[in-house]
Amino acid sequence: MQKKNKKQKAPGLGFRGWGWRLLLSGIGGTGVFLAFPTWDLAPLAWFTLVPTYLAAKGTSGKQHFLIGWWAGTITNIGGFWWIGGMLMDFGHMPFLPAAVLTVLLGMYQGLVFALSLWLLHWLQRRSSLGVWLLAPIAYVSAEILLPFVFPWYYANSQYWVIPFIQICELGGVTFLSFMMVMTNALLVDAFGRFRNKQAGLYKPLVAAVLVPVLIGGYGLIRIGMVDSQAAAAPYLNIGLVEADVGIWEKEDPKKVEDNLVSLQRMSIELEKQGADLIVWPETAYHAPFTYVQRAGDDQVRYCKDEGDLKRCRPIPRDVTFISSSETVPPKHAADDRAARTPMADRVAPQRGFKTPLLFGALTAKPNPENKSPRHPGIDLMNTAILIDAQGNVLGAYDKVYLLIFGEYIPLGHTFPVFYEWLPEGGDLTAGDSVEVIPFGDFRIGVMVCYEDIIPAFTREVADKDPNILINITNDAWFGKTSEPYLHLALAVFRSVENRVPLVRSTNTGVSCFVDPVGRIIAETGLDDAETLLAKMPMMDGGTVYQILGDWPAYLCLLSLPLIWFRARKRKRR
Repeated sequence: MQKKNKKQKAPGLGFRGWGWRLLLSGIGGTGVFLAFPTWDLAPLAWFTLVPTYLAAKGTSGKQHFLIGWWAGTITNIGGFWWIGGMLMDFGHMPFLPAAVLTVLLGMYQGLVFALSLWLLHWLQRRSSLGVWLLAPIAYVSAEILLPFVFPWYYANSQYWVIPFIQICELGGVTFLSFMMVMTNALLVDAFGRFRNKQAGLYKPLVAAVLVPVLIGGYGLIRIGMVDSQAAAAPYLNIGLVEADVGIWEKEDPKKVEDNLVSLQRMSIELEKQGADLIVWPETAYHAPFTYVQRAGDDQVRYCKDEGDLKRCRPIPRDVTFISSSETVPPKHAADDRAARTPMADRVAPQRGFKTPLLFGALTAKPNPENKSPRHPGIDLMNTAILIDAQGNVLGAYDKVYLLIFGEYIPLGHTFPVFYEWLPEGGDLTAGDSVEVIPFGDFRIGVMVCYEDIIPAFTREVADKDPNILINITNDAWFGKTSEPYLHLALAVFRSVENRVPLVRSTNTGVSCFVDPVGRIIAETGLDDAETLLAKMPMMDGGTVYQILGDWPAYLCLLSLPLIWFRARKRKRR
């Protein structure tokens, strides 16, 4: 009796078929995170998507999605592994739940790759356009559609390849992402022609070489032009103080005064070196109380004298003057106590130096409508304050984009029990406007914490015509991991997109100066207290990106319904 033929499985559905597809896409996903800090193998990003695209070739839309998800999950776990350590150290989580949450974050962010491959399959079924164009349309659309807690873009891998990142002044970081994915897709096209012995193999290969060559050529021309503009611009001599204060040291009552003494002593050294402006990091100023003068008041007093802020250590938000001191700070705060130094001298931010100071601090203002279970009736804000040589407040900015869970708990005021479940969660109030602070003849655009990795937000700041961007941040939450370097890599692009220099001041991490072409001209390490001093050009800015924003991403999104509509119209005919 003749045996029945076994039912043939579709290509890629068998165990062996899935095995090599997952291996290929896994190699592709690994290559992506190796292109980022601290591996910094940036050239990989120009071709590491090829294995993933080849793995998905010939499969269904659902299989495209799963293959992309696998590659994207590997990429994001490899890039964000430090999340687990943060959850264990500061969220007091055991290893297992911290690891599970890290994997879940990687899976969520990996959806960008999943969605992009699904979109590519969807587009190829509805359009005869080549993969070289459809792949970048699909990827950039997915990149702009899916929200992240820590927004990153494919092109951020090129942060240290200065000629390549110059095109971001034309269309932002998504423009460079588009061109890089296009190069990967051209190589996929070339491989397909080679495998199928088709004519015209040289065309996609030549195009894959020309794309980075032309981008780099444009960049080299623009670097020379911008450098000339920077050389002719007025400058500020800016000093950064990184006291290497970790989270536990910052919150330890026994170390609070010593931390302030360290900041003051390091600032004195910067003043001796000729600093025009000194910058301290996010919430660097941490004192039991402050001697200040508030709007409408006629005298200096400390905030505990004010009934509406009696329970509140932070600086009153309507502060107009912060008392300074001419006494030189000792090596240790204990020496102050032994010498019975007046408290007004000990808590003065400017102590022993007169240079204008930009620093981070918590501020507070009364708000009867605030039903916070932790501090009812008071708004607490993460604020950057600029004071002149006399202690007069020149301006302040309240952080607008608060970090979810770290600085606020969604619906926490509606359901106070959330604060019991998440005792380490923050409870701050967001600022309601973007502010640029005047400083003499110049304008300073201030950003707090991770606001410098959000292109659209920085563009709002740039719309107010700052001459320089200053970011005060705190990467101490993440310890000595790759996160501080990843944060820096994501932030560098803001200087190119807006053609103004970027200064970053961190409690621990990587404090640095970035010039208008995106070069990191000086930076600190992850160990020990350090100061930096550099002359920064005060630029006028002005770019196509400032005017048009992320137009490449918008065009990609617009092309999706256009391709669908055209396919429907053709089908009806």
